[in-house]
Amino acid sequence: MKQHTFERERRISRSRFAKVAASMLLGLVPFLLKANESSVKTTELTAPQLSKPATIQIDKYGIAHISASSEEDVYFAQGFNIARERLWQIDLWRRKGLGLLSQAFGPAFIEQDKASRLFLFRGDLDHERWQYGYHAASALAHFVAGINHYIDMIEAGQVPLPSEFALLGYQPLKWHADDILKIRSHGLSRNINSEVTRAKIIRDFSLELDALRVKLEPQHTTSVPKGANYDTLPNDVLKLYTLATSGVRFSDEQIEAASKTLANFQEGKGLLQQIENEALAASAQRQLGSNNWAIAPSKTATGRPILASDPHRVNTVPSGRYAVHLKSDTMNVIGAGEPYIPGVSLGHNGHIAFGFTVFSADQEDLYFYDINPSDSHSYKYHHYWQPVDTITESIPVKGQADEVVTLEFTVHGPVIYRDQINNTLYAVRAAWLEPGMVPYLASLEYQKAQSWWEYRFALSAFKNPSENHVYADTRGNIALKTAGYVPYRDNWDGLLPVPGDGQYEWFWRLPIDFLPYQYNPSKGWVASANEMNFSSSMPFHIGYEWAGDYRYRRIAQVLEGSNDHSIAKSLALQADTLSLPAKELVDAIPLAKMTNPVAQQLLINLQLWDKHMTSSSTQANFFSKWWHRYLRPTIVSTLAPNEAFPYLADLSSFGDQGVVLDMVSAAFISDDTATQEQMAGLITNTLLACASDSANLTTPWGQNHTARLVHPLTPLLPEAYHSYFNPWQDLQRGGSMDTVNANWHAYNLTKDFSTVAGTTWRMVIDVGQWDNSRVMNAPGQSGDPNSPFYQNLATQWAADESIPLFYSSHLIDENTVEQIKLMP
Repeated sequence: MKQHTFERERRISRSRFAKVAASMLLGLVPFLLKANESSVKTTELTAPQLSKPATIQIDKYGIAHISASSEEDVYFAQGFNIARERLWQIDLWRRKGLGLLSQAFGPAFIEQDKASRLFLFRGDLDHERWQYGYHAASALAHFVAGINHYIDMIEAGQVPLPSEFALLGYQPLKWHADDILKIRSHGLSRNINSEVTRAKIIRDFSLELDALRVKLEPQHTTSVPKGANYDTLPNDVLKLYTLATSGVRFSDEQIEAASKTLANFQEGKGLLQQIENEALAASAQRQLGSNNWAIAPSKTATGRPILASDPHRVNTVPSGRYAVHLKSDTMNVIGAGEPYIPGVSLGHNGHIAFGFTVFSADQEDLYFYDINPSDSHSYKYHHYWQPVDTITESIPVKGQADEVVTLEFTVHGPVIYRDQINNTLYAVRAAWLEPGMVPYLASLEYQKAQSWWEYRFALSAFKNPSENHVYADTRGNIALKTAGYVPYRDNWDGLLPVPGDGQYEWFWRLPIDFLPYQYNPSKGWVASANEMNFSSSMPFHIGYEWAGDYRYRRIAQVLEGSNDHSIAKSLALQADTLSLPAKELVDAIPLAKMTNPVAQQLLINLQLWDKHMTSSSTQANFFSKWWHRYLRPTIVSTLAPNEAFPYLADLSSFGDQGVVLDMVSAAFISDDTATQEQMAGLITNTLLACASDSANLTTPWGQNHTARLVHPLTPLLPEAYHSYFNPWQDLQRGGSMDTVNANWHAYNLTKDFSTVAGTTWRMVIDVGQWDNSRVMNAPGQSGDPNSPFYQNLATQWAADESIPLFYSSHLIDENTVEQIKLMP
């Protein structure tokens, strides 16, 4: 009976896939019939919203070059094109952000929809539209109109419904320009998770133990704020916050419930499980980073500046960024942007080049309040009982009546938890809920700047995420300027939850001029890689939790070491796999302290290794296994009880890497023989334990460090189609989380060393000779598995290769393989 049911489900699966595939092919007929006789497939479509014709030229790598007579028309065409390529991706982003998942997936998502609505921007939208520049409102309106026009074409049967919608049985929703202004929870949220973890460590152990978890920079000793007590802090206090700021997440119970709303239970269950796996990787995004640099003409072989930028993200299908070229009467900008907003945030415009890296300012705080014993709808603030503000909304739910929810807010922000037993309320204050904080939207202004001062002025509007912006121009200038919303806390450090009674407030936002700045430095280069890059003597708090400086120090080492930098050398630096933590650890261990001959030989092997995390290196594999899964946990276990390990976990291991490295170094330079012998014993035992599994010694790093790139539709498809939709499953990657070639594994989430995040978008710009510029966007530009540009860049990405970024009209024309003409 079970076998019969399985065969029946397979037939249903194949039948549904065949119907979807057939409908997609039929939808493409108008395109194919209108193709001209040349090698360039040309399609003409009507778009009454345009004032004049617009053209979308797709080059042989899948990059869209969009030309129109005005900014309004070019943004319309950009919206239309992103819908053509990535409609399911941007529709899911919008549904998640607005709290409309239940409408498509059913009642299992009501709680996440409520969470998302708690964190919507609810300020004055008329005022908000002006926060991003004079032309932002028009750009948003026309971009959204382009998306909606493509949805109209789907409804009219002119183009096919993307397969994700067809297989899941729901329709894309129309957009409103204000949606983009309201949705904030997709940005890089900052440090509230760390605040709560620190408070739990105080609750269950001691504040001193937190020094093992994270190294504070500048050097700092925190203390429990006056009036704060964490004895009753709920374990799940951040549940709603996590639901709001994560991707589309599903527990086992939600998968079971949500699957029942789909046409085929088992197939739907598989799809939702896949989305859950991707969401686990997405939860690590706050720990990710970026690299960038700009090199002055005096240090390049050509006498022109070079700018490089490779922001890191969770590996997703489709890619988290979309490359595009926008050309109108007022701009000619090319690069990458967010799929769901207009414009370009990293790239160049023929005058200047620009990129960025994350600047981890502390932009969040958790507040807790006493609830009025006689009125549960009021809380204490400034010695008075303040009423809780409420908003009642209706959430549409698939398969049942709408769900009415009440959202609560304090003076600081959304209420995320009510502790009825202890009569306490918890709320979040987040900079990203302030006016002007739509992630990356302020790039609409700086993407058109033609000089440093225009660019610098435009950065005043760039508040979210806080970033280190890198710059170069055709005049030979280079610069690095940090911009972002950094709150000023006068009487506490922002590292722990605080009472919300009014004694702990943000007094003002630090002016942009207070943040790091370099312009044409004498060293001839600027760079950042998420390290702490400001003076420790600053008289105010910016933040204390930064990425280790390993990537930055390696970049600086390479840039300082040469005066003839080239595009090829910058590309090689982006692919650099030297691990400074590996070098520092191995160098810190005296061979003479290894009395066991096997352990001694293992250490010799590591000493002879070049410390590059190449995919072919067996020593790289052995080091990663030994360091992250043996030595680090063992050292931490000597100082912390096992029960503390969940609090001390990072993506890959336990304990702060820099702190543990310092402990190894300090032990061997100690005058205490017992300390040296204890550390030597830990190293010996862990080397032997790791080597006891022969696979750790003989397996190349890339074989374990394979890319996790899986299309979410995969579980719905017959097995025969899996290789077509996922041709990249065995892509082997070099690098690590500490190399410039950043490819992050997350063992504590995935239980293996597969790479879950890293440099899917890269660019190196030859400033002034723009056509020499190179980029990469993996696995491809399109989100449609039927597109030739869905997976065309995956293999090149895995090999750390790049593609040209065509800018000149003649090169674009020569390399165009498809053309879409939008006619008014």
